[in-house]
Amino acid sequence: MKPRILTMLIASAVALTIGAQGNYTVSGKIENAEGKKAYLIAGNRGTTINDSITVTNGQFTFKGTLDRPFVAARLIVGPLTYDNKCMWEMALEPTALNVVADCNNPEACSISGGKLQEELDAINSEMEVFLKPLRKLNEEVRQTANRDSLINLMDPYQKQYAEYCSNFYRKHTDSYFATRFLYMDMSRMPYDDLKAAWGALDPQVQKYGDSADDIRKELEVLAKVRPGSPAPDFTATDINGKPFTLSSLRGKVVILDFWASWCGPCRKSNPHMRELYDKYHSRGLDLVYVSDDDSKPEAWHKAVEQDKLVGEGYHHVLRGFKWDRSKGMEGMDHTNDISDKYAIHYLPTKYLIDKKGNIVCKIDENEDAVLDSRLETLLNE
Repeated sequence: MKPRILTMLIASAVALTIGAQGNYTVSGKIENAEGKKAYLIAGNRGTTINDSITVTNGQFTFKGTLDRPFVAARLIVGPLTYDNKCMWEMALEPTALNVVADCNNPEACSISGGKLQEELDAINSEMEVFLKPLRKLNEEVRQTANRDSLINLMDPYQKQYAEYCSNFYRKHTDSYFATRFLYMDMSRMPYDDLKAAWGALDPQVQKYGDSADDIRKELEVLAKVRPGSPAPDFTATDINGKPFTLSSLRGKVVILDFWASWCGPCRKSNPHMRELYDKYHSRGLDLVYVSDDDSKPEAWHKAVEQDKLVGEGYHHVLRGFKWDRSKGMEGMDHTNDISDKYAIHYLPTKYLIDKKGNIVCKIDENEDAVLDSRLETLLNE
């Protein structure tokens, strides 16, 4: 079944005319939250609005002034950790919002007031037809060893999700929420398609839309990893504790492989990579593996040994992503994240790099055959 296209309760063009500047109030009643801290967070990691207050007699009130709308603000009660379920999204604009919630039943939350909030509620209602079964299946996947059959059941709902995202930002180019769905879709999009979709959006949406900054950053990164561009360089500590720099391999053809010990498709790809290595290493092919195992280096070492990815032409480094989970989302550190340099969203993802250090092409899952057809030509150059 194809997903319904949202019939907007409020025309997007009208939403854009909403006064972006003015005073706001967020208040309400939250049961089972007495004495807990309530946080109102909006902007990039809460750097624009980050207010807090203690819930007293089940009541709370936030007041402030806005110079722009925030369609992905968060009200959080309790610890600022990723697993806290007392967290609700709201569309913050210069108006009064009223919240009725219960920390013992977080899903039964009601937020009223504001045209953007009405639009958000309508979107969430439309998406529930496929998100509800997806949530149920995700929970079952975490509780069973028979994951493959459940993952197959997710497929039709995930397709509905993807179709909904694509349809929304293409049809509602003047909705502040269009960038949310473009952001969800952009990991599957080549540079030219993403650039065109971004360019079709209203300038106000590009400026204030949900995740707009992330889309701009994605475009900047994708522009740097297009075929013919120099492969972004990096230096990291390799699996033997020695410094490794990608550009040190100039003069060789390189397969840059983003993988992880826990990634099934990645591990399935490794025998073919070994075949390519055995066939072409003596002619100038090296393999660079960037592993998403920063939190479990022991598993990384074990997987390298098990998959026999060992030899002078194999180079192994960790991704460089750090996460202090005790701090929730605020504990994420991308400072040395190699994956960010290459716009990596899925594993496995590979890049083929020529002898001059320039990107030849990107290789996604199940596209390894492309390597076979390109390597012979590159090694003969």
